[in-house]
Amino acid sequence: MSVINQMLAELERRHASGAERDRIPDHVRALPGDAQSRRLPLTGIAAVLAGVALLAAGAWWWIWQGAALRPVPVAAGPALQEMVPQEMAPRPEEWIARRLTLDLPREPEAAAETSMPIATASIVASHAAGPAVMQKPAESAPAPRPPQKPPVVERVALEKVSPPAAKAAQPPAEIEKQVREPTPRQRAEAEYARGTAALHRGQFAEARDAFEAALQIDATHHAARQALVGVLLDGRRQADAARVLQEGLQLAPAQHGFAMTLARLQVEAGELDAGAQTLARSLEYPGASPDHVAFYAGLLQRQQKHAEAVVQFQQALGRRGGVGVWLLGLGVSLEALGRMDDAQEAYRGARASGNLSADLQAFAEQRLR
Repeated sequence: MSVINQMLAELERRHASGAERDRIPDHVRALPGDAQSRRLPLTGIAAVLAGVALLAAGAWWWIWQGAALRPVPVAAGPALQEMVPQEMAPRPEEWIARRLTLDLPREPEAAAETSMPIATASIVASHAAGPAVMQKPAESAPAPRPPQKPPVVERVALEKVSPPAAKAAQPPAEIEKQVREPTPRQRAEAEYARGTAALHRGQFAEARDAFEAALQIDATHHAARQALVGVLLDGRRQADAARVLQEGLQLAPAQHGFAMTLARLQVEAGELDAGAQTLARSLEYPGASPDHVAFYAGLLQRQQKHAEAVVQFQQALGRRGGVGVWLLGLGVSLEALGRMDDAQEAYRGARASGNLSADLQAFAEQRLR
C-alpha cells in the first residue's frame, strides 16, 4: 500500500492529467492519514526545536544580565514615604540581599552605632521599597557606588526618675491660703455670743465687757445693746442704761422697745416731760404696740392733758379691748372732762373685765357709787 500511496501522491504533486489518473482504478486512492502522518512529525519537531532554542536563549540572557544589571526599586507610596524616613531606605545591593535573606550581616561599626535591629529595619525597608524591576544595561555601565554605612539612629537619653525617697526629701510646696477677714458684723456677732455665754454662767462683768465690745465694733447691733441695758439695770446702773438707750434711739429711732424702756427710766427719775417726749417721738414711726400707746396716754393723764389722753386710750382699746386698767384710765380722764356718763360706762367695763388687781377693783367700785 505504501508504494501505491507514493505513486498517487506523486501524481497529485505533479498535477497529473486526467489520462494519467484514469490509468489508476477508481477504488485506488491515497489515504488521507498518510499525508497527515508525514506532516505532523515535521511540525512537532519544529516546535520542539523552537522551544529548546528559546530556553537556551533565556538561560544565556539571564546569566549575562545577572552580572551587569542592578535593580531599581519602585518608589513607595505617599503613605509609606511618610511612615519610613528617607535615611532608612536601603541601597540597591542591600535591598537584593534583604529580599533573599530578610537580614544583613552587621558591620562592626554599624552594629555598635545603630539602635534598631537589622531584621526589623530590613522588613520595614522591604515593604517601603517594593519589588525590584530589572532594566536592560545601558551602553556604558555606571561606576560602582562606594559602600555606605547604615544611617545612625541617635539615641535619646531617658531622664532618670528620682526615687521616692529623693522626692520626699524635697521641701513640700507651700500652699498659699487666703483667709478672709471677718466683717464687722461677724466680729460683733462673735462678741455677742461670748457675752451671752458669760451671762448664762452668771459672769455679769465679763458679759458686760463682751456686749460693750460688740457695740464698739457695730453700734447697730440691737440685740447686744438690749442685753447690755439688762445687765446694767441688774447692776442698778440706771443712768448708764438710759445713756445706752439714748444712743440706740439716735441710730434707730423706730426702735419702740428702746423708747418704752427709756421713758420708764425717765419717769422713775422724775423726768415726766422727757418720758412723754420720748414716747411721742417714737409714735411717729409705725409699728408701735397698744401697750406703747396706752403708756403714752397714761403720761398725758399725769400731765393733766386729759383730752389727748382720752384719744390715746381709745386708740389702745380699739386695738386690744377689755383691758381693765386702760378702761379705768379712760374713765378718769372722761370724768376730768365732765363726761360723767361716758366715765361711768368706762368704770363698769373695767369692773367687768376681771383683770384688775384688788385695789384697782375697789377703786372702780367706789367710782360707780
